[in-house]
Amino acid sequence: MRTLDAPTLAALGQPAVPLVQLILLDFPSLPVALNTSSWDLVFGGVTYKGAFGLGEISPVEDAPGDIKGLTARLSGVASSSVALALDGSDEWQGAPVTLRTAILDANFAVVDAPLEWTGRGDTMSLSEDGETAVVDATIESSAVDLLRGAEMTYSDGDQRSLYPSDRAFEYVVSQADQPVVWPSKEYFYK
Repeated sequence: MRTLDAPTLAALGQPAVPLVQLILLDFPSLPVALNTSSWDLVFGGVTYKGAFGLGEISPVEDAPGDIKGLTARLSGVASSSVALALDGSDEWQGAPVTLRTAILDANFAVVDAPLEWTGRGDTMSLSEDGETAVVDATIESSAVDLLRGAEMTYSDGDQRSLYPSDRAFEYVVSQADQPVVWPSKEYFYK
């Protein structure tokens, strides 16, 4: 459970609460921060540029046992900016992406922006008609990492790579599938 501060409670008490999506594409060379309004917003020391009408992000549809990524589409990109999208495609793979929902006050300033979704850039495709271009980027959810198996096993080699003097798993392989014979209770009464 999260405790809200006084400015957030005041913003939520307005007759109409303006909400804006903030998306941060954390490229290694230059982070790109956009929001779904038509003006620039500042949150956490980052200026999110207003990108209303320039693109869309698919809705978050994660459900228990079903992890889906997102698709971001940036349309109306000038052909002169296509080179930037193509050059950045190698940086896109694995770049961290965060999606937040910003709560704005009456002056349209961000009072709070809880984290909604995190992921990593996956693929980027480009289609153009000569004058403008459309950039489609897929984003893989961070929850996919929970489905990946462990990189290490309970083996002697893996244990010794962590702790070279630990011999706890040295005889595991030789003892596997060996029957364990316990004496009957009468043996202990003698």
